Amino acid sequence: MAKLLKLMQNEWMKLWHKKGTWAMVALLILAIVGPGIMMKYYETKTAEDITWQENEQQVINNYKDMLKGDNVSEVDKKYFEEQIAISEYRLANDVPSQTEGSLASFMTFASNMLTLITLFTVILAASIVSSEFSTGTIKMLLTRPMSRAKILTSKLLTTFIFGLFLIAVNVVVSALVGFILFGGATGVELEMVNGQVVEKAVWNDLAYHYLLSGGDFVMSTLFAFLVGSVFRSSSLAIGLTMFLSFMGGMIVMFLSRYEFVKYIWITHSNLTQYESGNLMIEGITMPFSLTILAIYAVLFLAISYLSFMKRDVTA
Repeated sequence: MAKLLKLMQNEWMKLWHKKGTWAMVALLILAIVGPGIMMKYYETKTAEDITWQENEQQVINNYKDMLKGDNVSEVDKKYFEEQIAISEYRLANDVPSQTEGSLASFMTFASNMLTLITLFTVILAASIVSSEFSTGTIKMLLTRPMSRAKILTSKLLTTFIFGLFLIAVNVVVSALVGFILFGGATGVELEMVNGQVVEKAVWNDLAYHYLLSGGDFVMSTLFAFLVGSVFRSSSLAIGLTMFLSFMGGMIVMFLSRYEFVKYIWITHSNLTQYESGNLMIEGITMPFSLTILAIYAVLFLAISYLSFMKRDVTA
């Protein structure tokens, strides 16, 4: 264990000696602060033009106009009626919507930066092994009295620790920026539950969203780590992983007519589909998705370790 920790410390120090690492952190912070300032500016301008009561009445009128359409589906009709009921509840009970200008709403917006965090972590996962081979430093590393398994484990754990660090930065910075720009008010977000308008558990929903987003974060990182370890090409690992991340939905949709699509990891990596209720494939469940992801995670790791431990390092 002590040797593994020493290796991880060495990897962590090498990581922060790279300008790219600092650039990733800076870009993440900028991606949070910039939109926050724009949202505050927009909120201030809007507040000068219209009251929240007028805005809610406008929302009601807009949805009522949409209900008059000829091609309104039952799903859309239900959604429009729910939004009308929520807006009418706000007006009747004097409950202004702060969803566009509150600490909780801004932190919810900032949770979308998990996609950017996943990209940065994938970049590290793809290059942390392949870069050692391209620069030739892998030969020096393997001459140490450490097993190859511990060396690869230190790189994998360092990658995930860096990803978790970025998530922590995202949460802390979004909380600070949200508090400075919008104050401590969390806002009042409403939803329909069994035909009744109730207040949403904002912080619980936010924590649940972060938890479900971990599916794509973990699987994308492991897949990039696999490709980078086996093919020793960071560009291939990054390109292929990002392609599957952004085009995965279309690929699953194209293959949805086939039964085997239920057993492909990209069908299940986006666990937020259970949060929204828009399942990529009908009939799948959360336990089934977690089982498929666990199987693929073990498979990715097994191939990565076997490739790294068995392959010769040429001079």
